[in-house]
Amino acid sequence: MKGEILALVSALLWGIAPLFDKYVVSTGVSPYLANLIRVSGALMFLAIVTFVAKDYSYAKLTIKSITFLLIAGIIASGVAMIVYFQALKLSQASRIVPITSIYPLFTVIFSALLLGENVSPKVVIGAVLIVVGLSLICGE
Repeated sequence: MKGEILALVSALLWGIAPLFDKYVVSTGVSPYLANLIRVSGALMFLAIVTFVAKDYSYAKLTIKSITFLLIAGIIASGVAMIVYFQALKLSQASRIVPITSIYPLFTVIFSALLLGENVSPKVVIGAVLIVVGLSLICGE
């Protein structure tokens, strides 16, 4: 149950952050600069938290894991966030954020195809519901 509560807290925080993002890009700040500042804030926060928590698990990092994290950072925190900020600049946050929230659908597909993970019937039903939800949002 603790994991689910933390997931809800994450969802709440992710639901609030786009309001700040939308305000900034609506003032004319470029998506590149907005993302750079946003990532810098996250980097400062994480550096402090890692130091305070005395997290020494960095000893377990390998060149491969560092490379994968850098690639994931470029994809998610770099390219995707710039595209996201551009989308916010062009449309309403109340439409853009739900559309970007279909990423679990892509994770299910790529996990099955690239990682060979088994996809249960419940996950397939959930993916179908994601598509239905997206069609409701985009069908306005």
